[in-house]
Amino acid sequence: MKATLGQESWQHIVHHSESLRVYEIQLSMNEHANHNVTFPYDSLVTVTDGQIFLESEGEETSLKANQAAWLSHEQALKCVAVSDIVRLFIVVFVGQTKREKKKCERFASGTEHKHKLNSGITYWTVENKEFGKIEWIMLPAQHKEADYYFKSSEQFILPLNYDSALSITFDQKNAQVIPKSGIVVTKGTSRSLFNRSSKPITYLSITTPYPSKSRVIKVHDHSKA
Repeated sequence: MKATLGQESWQHIVHHSESLRVYEIQLSMNEHANHNVTFPYDSLVTVTDGQIFLESEGEETSLKANQAAWLSHEQALKCVAVSDIVRLFIVVFVGQTKREKKKCERFASGTEHKHKLNSGITYWTVENKEFGKIEWIMLPAQHKEADYYFKSSEQFILPLNYDSALSITFDQKNAQVIPKSGIVVTKGTSRSLFNRSSKPITYLSITTPYPSKSRVIKVHDHSKA
């Protein structure tokens, strides 16, 4: 349910489970430019559209589209829109209170470890095994993944530069477009992503708890068909 903050400004919870709580927030510089948040658990904030100015305990920084920052539990944060419209997501790691730093540690795909596979998929990975695995992933044009699943981790998938071209298939059934607000895949659920576009697509992947044995490729028995 959306909590309206104005005609163009709002906040709502995209997902809530035992592991994750995901908030989507839109701010308008003309009607609700300032937004204050505090969460009981360690979190991550990322911007998908526009730019915000962040202020916390005397510290100031800013985030542009496709950049992110860590937030510590009980950290009072003021978000200020510095573009006409700002859209941001805050991912709360439920139950996690391990961060001690009360600073907004900013990071982005260009600052993280980059790894490109022979398939053409490119990963920028943020290593933080206390909370989960955070990655920016770029799929080549018309690329379809093999089916896979995580045994004990949830995954939040958020398309960036949204154009309705990133689809997901569960258990080889009909594909569905991943919405602008992203999608959460529960543990043990087999899925496959497909880039239907003629150009690469980048999405943000947040997997928690940290997948210690990575993902499991699902092999299908076509002899029964």
